[in-house]
Amino acid sequence: MESHPVILKELGSAIPGGRVLEITTTTGCIVGCSYCPQDKFARRQRAVSPLKHLRLEDFRRCLARVPTSVDISFAGYSEPWLNPDCTEMVEHAYARGHGIRIFTTLVGMKRRDLQRLQALRSRVFVVHVLDDGSHMNSRLVGDKHLDLIRQLVDADIATIRFVVLGEVHPDIIELIPAEALIRARPLSSRGGSVDPNIVEPRQPVAGALTCVEERHHRNVLLPNGDVTLCCMDFERRHVLGNLLRDEYEDLFEGSVFCEIVDRMNGMDGFLLCRMCEYAHLTASAC
Repeated sequence: MESHPVILKELGSAIPGGRVLEITTTTGCIVGCSYCPQDKFARRQRAVSPLKHLRLEDFRRCLARVPTSVDISFAGYSEPWLNPDCTEMVEHAYARGHGIRIFTTLVGMKRRDLQRLQALRSRVFVVHVLDDGSHMNSRLVGDKHLDLIRQLVDADIATIRFVVLGEVHPDIIELIPAEALIRARPLSSRGGSVDPNIVEPRQPVAGALTCVEERHHRNVLLPNGDVTLCCMDFERRHVLGNLLRDEYEDLFEGSVFCEIVDRMNGMDGFLLCRMCEYAHLTASAC
């Protein structure tokens, strides 16, 4: 469940700045958001690695290379709790001193997981509420899921936010106080990867540009240790390195990242950012 830019914008100052590593805990997602190019990610990822889940031991190895000043965001390209080890990953990152951000639909989560998460101080805790079936798999709403919603509504988590894109599932709508619910729209085409009938892609930006959210330092760890540029890169267009073999700092000193910087400064060559809604022309290029 990627950290959707609309959600981030709505939360505003609730999201502190700085570097972030998003964690994609699994390849493939049953939530089925129509505005998420999950199938494209899964197809590209499976061609590279047979791993379905990020293994706990691999997560620990990768995290050992990441400075504690980098926040760890459990979001990425799929629902994090479809990996049964996700809560233990959160606890491990928290114990190491990282700031924790959580973006989840609660699918795959159990009551005990929520109890363990409530014991932590997360910087951000966003629940992407399941809709009425217009854009998500509404069959996932059952008694256990509703119990989790009730538990969260009653929980004392200062950072909790409930976000819906579309209409809330009818069995959930009465459980969440209206003032706690943020309504948003899927404005991002994920660099042109989303079905154009759902989100029309933007025209490519020519010339020197900048990312208004500095997402080149908000990268995404994949189940095989690869790190992609940002949450827009569902098709693995810009792989910066692999944290099972590379140091975190090396991700930003290698040839791929240097090419990205050069192309953001106007050099020719493919750059996903040119199709991204969050790319703006630099002042000198306007």
